[in-house]
Amino acid sequence: MQDDDLRARFAEWAGPLRTTAPPPLAVIQRRRRRRTARRAAAAAGGSVAAVTAGAILLAAWPARTPRPAPPSPPYVAAPLPAPDAGPGSAPFLITLGSGDQQPATVSRASGGTLGLVRAPAPGLTLTAVAAAGDDRTFAFAATDPAGQTTLWGLRLSAAGRPGPLTRLAVPALARSRVTGLALSADGSQLAIASGAAGGGQAGPRLEVASLATGTVRTWRAATGQVSMLSWAGDDQLAFYWLRTAGGRARPGSGIRLLDTTRPAGSPLSGSRLLVADGVRVHGSAGITGAVITPDGQSVLLTLQPAGHGGRFRIVRFAAATGRLEQVILSSPGESPGYCGVTWTDATAQHLLAQCGVAQAVRSDHGITRPASQTWSIPGSTAADPPSFAW
Repeated sequence: MQDDDLRARFAEWAGPLRTTAPPPLAVIQRRRRRRTARRAAAAAGGSVAAVTAGAILLAAWPARTPRPAPPSPPYVAAPLPAPDAGPGSAPFLITLGSGDQQPATVSRASGGTLGLVRAPAPGLTLTAVAAAGDDRTFAFAATDPAGQTTLWGLRLSAAGRPGPLTRLAVPALARSRVTGLALSADGSQLAIASGAAGGGQAGPRLEVASLATGTVRTWRAATGQVSMLSWAGDDQLAFYWLRTAGGRARPGSGIRLLDTTRPAGSPLSGSRLLVADGVRVHGSAGITGAVITPDGQSVLLTLQPAGHGGRFRIVRFAAATGRLEQVILSSPGESPGYCGVTWTDATAQHLLAQCGVAQAVRSDHGITRPASQTWSIPGSTAADPPSFAW
């Protein structure tokens, strides 16, 4: 075919194109996106085929015997849900009876008793309770007349009904008085603070027990008292240590933070001081309650009146700097009974605080307002932090 013939034939073929208007730009772009999506889908199909072929080859490979999972305590459900997002998601609380032989009470935070938890054997008295982050898992300390303390676990049903107490795989504490109890958010570790019972001379101990293995790690101090335990995450444990010498407080007393991944046996003095015991806010001083937030960012303290006519104050300090962030609640006067934070979410953006039986506040994002009295610790006018949990 000659060149002239080729030119004529091409002109004939291109004729319709010249007479047809091109589509709008939006249509062209839409067609391009569809074409790109089809190509990507085709490429993904090829990858799936390759992965499937690889899986078939691996399936034909001799399988190794899987390693057995570590044992877990029967009362812990795994995995646990995310930390509580608000009071409505933490509806259940447990309070110990005010008398030595009274059972613990399981209640709805909105009011109403759901059940009783009695000591697991005659002669035992429930002396402390702690809660995990799922609002269903609890741990108890029970003491017999000889001063031996054993540890027990409890699970609540979805409706808040208590199941049976189960003995935890933690060695008993002989001739010791439990001064603090805290269960990690995931329910895997139990922290126990104790001192010598009956005025003994032994210094305080802080123990962290793995509930899966029963392994216990211990940190000791020569003198003083350890109490007010709370977890930040699953490795950092906050506690109050009153360091004494000759009956007087020593420097270093206050709220401290222990990295529980440190070697066991190292002294408590290796922990970090967060807020010194002598801190003073508007005339209130002397730490009577302390909780670190689960995210480890803030420490919520109760300070007692420094003099006659003073006030209890519930305050928030920054854990990183030890500086005052907020005064959450000031009591109208000397407060009878418990004064402190009863519940907080992971970041303390939402919390409930109580000071005596007549004053309770709810704080949301730093703004406080009166709370319904159903949020108060029910039936307890002299509660210590180890005597309730939610």
